[in-house]
Amino acid sequence: MSLIEEGSDMELSGIRVIKYVVDYNNFATGLVGNDLALARYADVLLMKAEALLRNNRSAEALMLVNELRLKRGASEWSDLTLSALLDERSRELFWEAHRRLDLLRFGRYLDEWQQKPADTDNRALLFPIPLSQIGNQNYQQNPLY
Repeated sequence: MSLIEEGSDMELSGIRVIKYVVDYNNFATGLVGNDLALARYADVLLMKAEALLRNNRSAEALMLVNELRLKRGASEWSDLTLSALLDERSRELFWEAHRRLDLLRFGRYLDEWQQKPADTDNRALLFPIPLSQIGNQNYQQNPLY
């Protein structure tokens, strides 16, 4: 018997962060019966909606976002802004390692949120280039490092 059986009350109740439950029945053998999604159709729809919205094609972008919202049982929107799209990405892609890049792309990474105060240190936006790579004459260290 597995720790969490597929379809059990434990798997189906409450909020869970794990979107792809581990197949404990076959975990030791390495022959697990489930896959890990690296790219999801929902992410593709939201990327396309962002591109359309940034190119002043908000009606088309809104259709894509509403298509996704309806599949999730959420109400349709009548308007779409970049801020609303960023929020929708945070809900749809929760715990899938997209948030930092989304906040950088939307220019909101240095903003205040939850327990994090607003930041003015631009070093948070760029990582330093490793010293072993700086030896390449084509590279220059990122500013502030």
